[in-house]
Amino acid sequence: MFTVVPAVEIYLLFKIGGSIGAFNTVFIVIITGIVGASLAKSQGLSILMKIQGELNKGGMPANQIIHGLMVFAGGLLLLTPGFMTDIFGLSLVLPGTRHVLMVFVKKMIEEAMKNGNFNFQTFGQTGGFEHPQTHESHTQYETESQPQSHLDGDVFEADFTKKE
Repeated sequence: MFTVVPAVEIYLLFKIGGSIGAFNTVFIVIITGIVGASLAKSQGLSILMKIQGELNKGGMPANQIIHGLMVFAGGLLLLTPGFMTDIFGLSLVLPGTRHVLMVFVKKMIEEAMKNGNFNFQTFGQTGGFEHPQTHESHTQYETESQPQSHLDGDVFEADFTKKE
């Protein structure tokens, strides 16, 4: 893939450059990079806002995360010079085509999960890189005996002391 795609891109650049001229070809490549980057930025920010809204509601924004990854990949492809990568990058960044491709991406993820080729991993109980029971010099914390006070919404205040 790292050999075939650049070879096809170079072929297309020379072929199209021979038809419309070198200056026009370079101009198109630069313009698609600039437009693609700004489009990826705006779509990415929009998706980020949707993710934050979903998390605020207490939901899991799985679809939005996949959309975000697709926009990120599309932005990278649009920054790569070439016509084939620009077409595929635009299809990942534009909302209409991205929603159509999302159906195929979901099916691919579901198949990979069924086959055991797609795994979710966590790093310990609290999201760290080590499991607390496996690390000998693990520092333990305990809550003090005073009651926890409820502040705002789902926020709780608590005091902790280091246990030696």
